[in-house]
Amino acid sequence: MLLAKGTSKELIESNLQIIKGDIRDASTIKPALMLNGRIVNIIISGLGSTPSLTAKVDWNICRDGVPNVLDAVASLNPSNPPFLAVISTTGISKGPRDVPLAFVPFYYIALAYPHEDKRLMEEAVLRAASKPQSERALISGYTIIRPSFLIDWKEGTELRVGTEEKPVLGYTISRESVGRWIYEDVIAEGGSKWSKKAVTLTY
Repeated sequence: MLLAKGTSKELIESNLQIIKGDIRDASTIKPALMLNGRIVNIIISGLGSTPSLTAKVDWNICRDGVPNVLDAVASLNPSNPPFLAVISTTGISKGPRDVPLAFVPFYYIALAYPHEDKRLMEEAVLRAASKPQSERALISGYTIIRPSFLIDWKEGTELRVGTEEKPVLGYTISRESVGRWIYEDVIAEGGSKWSKKAVTLTY
């Protein structure tokens, strides 16, 4: 995929490390959190499930997976806790409606199971971020990223950004656009720009 987008093989090999593991097993997650003998400073979770008519779907992958990542962080006992960014979804906000009216039946009926999974994942992130001062913090901060319905092609030219309090409404967003935004606005900023925010992304 990266080669097809013009990224050189040398750049990929020098910057990308693939570690085989299981998100359900915290002990196999730990190696993916380490770089040069230290825990990484930012963790990005893109966990999610896709509805299927032919394969068994794990509707608990987010609610189980992110707590397992946090358990792995706790077991490493870092002196400088990492920042955590998770990819969630629109349609589960406790604030103003963040999906167009035409999408409401589709979101609340067809996507009820994966959205419940994302909602419980978000709650796990918020619990980790609200630990009392008497306990060691697991994360230094967090950003919850709520993209519109994800597509594999780019159909818009302008990516719009909102928050839970002031969401932007839209129908779709490409996975590539979400990934680029995460790199530019979360990773490159060290997490500080949107810390402790739920951010909506759409065209």
